Amino acid sequence: MLASTNTLRIDDLELFADCTRTELEQISPLTTYLRIPAGQVLIHEGTPAKEFIVIVSGSARVTRHTAHGVVELAEVGKGDFLGEMALLSGSTRTATATATTDLVVLVSSVGEFRSIMEIAPSVARKVRRASLARATSQAIAA
Repeated sequence: MLASTNTLRIDDLELFADCTRTELEQISPLTTYLRIPAGQVLIHEGTPAKEFIVIVSGSARVTRHTAHGVVELAEVGKGDFLGEMALLSGSTRTATATATTDLVVLVSSVGEFRSIMEIAPSVARKVRRASLARATSQAIAA
């Protein structure tokens, strides 16, 4: 089944749009549906990576501490994802993400994230491409 009890279809999200039906059926149980209130921090810069987050609805602000203070790196929303950089590199979080509106997200643990990356090559490509682009933009912002 591709939909959760909340009638979410993961294939409606760009990250999963190129997945086969079989891949979607394997990925769906590797995500947990959560509601997060506005103002809550999703990930903290400098902390260990414990989860991968895909935004289903709502928005979040991504910031980073620099020598010049806190810099806003991005505003993310539906279909965007967070947490992949530290999960891929094995390092600590490189930024903080805070919900700017109420959010609905899909969350996967480190092991679930790794499984998703193995199951779906299209997801792995998108995640790696985004991680490289973000690393480049963060280096420029620093």
